[in-house]
Amino acid sequence: MNILLLSAGGGGGNILRSVKASFRRDLAVTQKADSKYADRLRRAVTTRFLDTNEFALSDLPKEERLLIGTQTTGRLGARHNPEVARQALEESRSEVESLFSRHSIIILIGTGGKGTGSGTMFPLAQIAREQKKLVIPIFVRPSFERHEVDKRHYDHAVNVVEHFDAARIRLIEILNDRGYMDKDPQAQPIVWERMNLPIARGLRGLIYVLWDLSQVDPSDLSVLFAGQGRLRIGFAEIDPVEGSEPSDALVEEAARHCCENPYYAFHKPAGTSLICIQGDWSNVVDAKIKGRLATALGVDSRSPYSPLYARAVGTPKPWGVTALFSEYTGTHAPLEVDWTLERGVRTTAVSSRPLGEPLPAAPLAVVLEEAIEPFEEHHPEEDMEPALVESVPAPAFATFWEFAVAVNRSDPTALALARNGATSDIPIDGSEMRKLVTLMWFRVVLARLSGAWLDRLLNVLAEHVPVSDHLVKHGRHTKHLRELSYAQLQEVASKTLVTDPIRIDLDLLITVGKFWGPDALKRFRFIEAADQQQLSKVESLLDRFRS
Repeated sequence: MNILLLSAGGGGGNILRSVKASFRRDLAVTQKADSKYADRLRRAVTTRFLDTNEFALSDLPKEERLLIGTQTTGRLGARHNPEVARQALEESRSEVESLFSRHSIIILIGTGGKGTGSGTMFPLAQIAREQKKLVIPIFVRPSFERHEVDKRHYDHAVNVVEHFDAARIRLIEILNDRGYMDKDPQAQPIVWERMNLPIARGLRGLIYVLWDLSQVDPSDLSVLFAGQGRLRIGFAEIDPVEGSEPSDALVEEAARHCCENPYYAFHKPAGTSLICIQGDWSNVVDAKIKGRLATALGVDSRSPYSPLYARAVGTPKPWGVTALFSEYTGTHAPLEVDWTLERGVRTTAVSSRPLGEPLPAAPLAVVLEEAIEPFEEHHPEEDMEPALVESVPAPAFATFWEFAVAVNRSDPTALALARNGATSDIPIDGSEMRKLVTLMWFRVVLARLSGAWLDRLLNVLAEHVPVSDHLVKHGRHTKHLRELSYAQLQEVASKTLVTDPIRIDLDLLITVGKFWGPDALKRFRFIEAADQQQLSKVESLLDRFRS
């Protein structure tokens, strides 16, 4: 699953910076405890900062900037005018649509301040919905009483929220008014940390669940996000004494903390909600957490509360419980969502899954932990009785993709055919192979195929799948992909932040090197990559000042 975290405007950018900093701290800790999990978490999330003001983006890595409406705004901002920001987004609509198309889940963060956030948050959510993406908007309503904005801009922010409700798009609405506490006045950075930390910690737990969808049914999620109303996200840490189960007091405190957040607009009883439990403890503790959450929400026999539970096995510390609550606003038809599982594989949440579009056979964590080493062939069907193998009916696979899915599901017919593909007439399409090779579940299929199959697949890849010869950083040097060895490609993939197009080609080459050997990379045809975007005049001036 590819997840996009996108901020809109300066206020949203500040929040996303805070969220990003929390993730960095989390990843630093996680890297020491479980480097593979940290790598998955890092790769699962793409961060982009959208703005109409080029100067507001100047301190960000270039690959994270999304400047919109350069003709409309002259790169100098929306002039505190939400309508100008909306026009800027319309000017850059194709670029935004292209970005959204590469992700399954879009998390939007913006504020109803004076310009870009107010003018683009709802149109951005509309674009995501038009593409049938799962969109989670996080919108901050500014304070009029505390003079953050004037009445006109405040009314516009309220109007944005009304648009979300009318379009039946659920959102997380944060009320800045509640950050001002006369009884406990604090500096603004401390207040922002209080408001942002539940979001950052909550998103961490959700990303683990949404990353592979092995813990929750997509059709359930399509119900959770259906209809209008508010969402509320929360995280509470549970840290028992080493080697012991959490006490009842710890569980109760965590449940109460997870359910109580004063900054969210959330007025109705909780309906369908997602509860993600993390921790290496017994199911008895899990049951206590579920019960205490229900108590904290005031659930009784008449309550519409309908929790979806996900057990995030293997999550590094900090452990605890993450919850995404939705307001109950009636019964709604489930959303139609296109779920992109890895790259290029789709399934529709509200209909049966078509043949050829599978979920991974095992949770991604298991696939990564138990991935078979290259050059080893593993054929479970070899343990079958010979007579049983011979009695397998003739295959009926229209495409290689269908065959691969069947192998992944351990279909006896497909496993028998996987032992010898030399005479198979199943067509193998080059573009199909390019998608398949970068999918994690397909690597398990590769390990089950005979040498004849692998030879056929490599021939298709080498002859019909050209690779863009991107320039990438390797140590202190910049090199083309064709100049890098297999070991160097692995090093770039693990240590260098690259754009999505480069990442796709890197994954392709690394998988080929893993299963066919480093020498197989020499057979590929490299073509010239698209020119990198030239620095704008403003960026060029800024670069001169930096140097």
